[in-house]
Amino acid sequence: MIFLYLLLSTYPWPIRPFDTAHGVSATLEDARATRDAQGRIIRYRFHRGIDIPADSGTAVFSIYSGRVRYTTHSDGIYVGEYWYIHLTNRVEENSQVTGILDTTNTSPTKIGDVEVDHLHFQIGPSGGPYSNPLNEDGGLVNYSDNGNPIVYSLDFWRSGSEGNTATQVHSPLWGKIDIRAECQDRQTSGGVNTTLGIYKVKWYVRSIGMNPSVSYHPKDCIEFSQVEPPRNGDDVLLIYDRHNYSASSPFKYWVTNVIKNNDVVDEYWNTKLRIGEAWDGTDAKINGEAVLPDGRYRVWVLAYDIENNGGDTLARHGAEDEDVILDNFVPYVESVVVIEVGNTKYFGYYELTGNKNGKKPLDMRRCFCRMWAYGERSKGIKIYPAGHQHQSGRRK
Repeated sequence: MIFLYLLLSTYPWPIRPFDTAHGVSATLEDARATRDAQGRIIRYRFHRGIDIPADSGTAVFSIYSGRVRYTTHSDGIYVGEYWYIHLTNRVEENSQVTGILDTTNTSPTKIGDVEVDHLHFQIGPSGGPYSNPLNEDGGLVNYSDNGNPIVYSLDFWRSGSEGNTATQVHSPLWGKIDIRAECQDRQTSGGVNTTLGIYKVKWYVRSIGMNPSVSYHPKDCIEFSQVEPPRNGDDVLLIYDRHNYSASSPFKYWVTNVIKNNDVVDEYWNTKLRIGEAWDGTDAKINGEAVLPDGRYRVWVLAYDIENNGGDTLARHGAEDEDVILDNFVPYVESVVVIEVGNTKYFGYYELTGNKNGKKPLDMRRCFCRMWAYGERSKGIKIYPAGHQHQSGRRK
């Protein structure tokens, strides 16, 4: 049995049977809250491990051998970096126990019994970071899940709505936007159907009816591979909507924010972003400079579990969309040509960078001064829109 676990780069479950998948009813970084005696939330926090459903009195065993330490919880212990919480009949503190991986013909040491209806299991040093038990060291042996996440809805908010004041917006959209989505994962591990938080959520935008098509795919996303205390409080509320906070799935996620190196980063969708800029870069001044010019777009939110189920836009498994119109820019003059009796007297243009045909960028004051001067003298002015192929001649 020891050889099998090592060969598969997995580790056993802490309840019997050790090599058979059990249910999972909560996962890493699900939303949690600490409440006072009146039921008011006094602390927002992330869940630091997984919950394994089990009947009260189910025997619990340590995966590795070592010395037992009690947690600050009155119902938990840890051996090395493996934590077992919500126990009764705990083994004595500082006692040496034999782990499942270090036994062949004898039984491992029982470290306690499940107190109520589940065992909380987490991995990491005291103080974190805590890793996801479903994929750390290859994950729990024979764990599998074929349930698909669900994205119930998505909506749009003015940037900064994660704070105390939230402002919902509707199409047409402009400026900086936060996207919120209600998501849930459906687990089938061990033949037990449960609902919990998702493992990863991302979003992207694609144009509708534009030729050529344009799109925007953010580089980073929310992915719950680790959680590092003291990443609680405000960081939690950058992931989960404080205005609709729940400690049970489904959750409402601010999907435009991201997790980088265990830090939650407050980002947004800049619908006015200039070509070549990072997500928080300079705004475009005109339509032609924008990553996403004004027009119709489809916004997709994709949710995945740790087995990569979901994110299927065709079957709509872990995927939902919303069509919007972007409206950031007013009409503008892209180029002006002044012609007198077949001769071009002035050519100006507006361009993001570089030089166009050796001509200077458009200076509207200079342009209209020249137009007036040539017009008064010759009455032969022509003004062409962008892309117009003009012919020499005089306007009557």
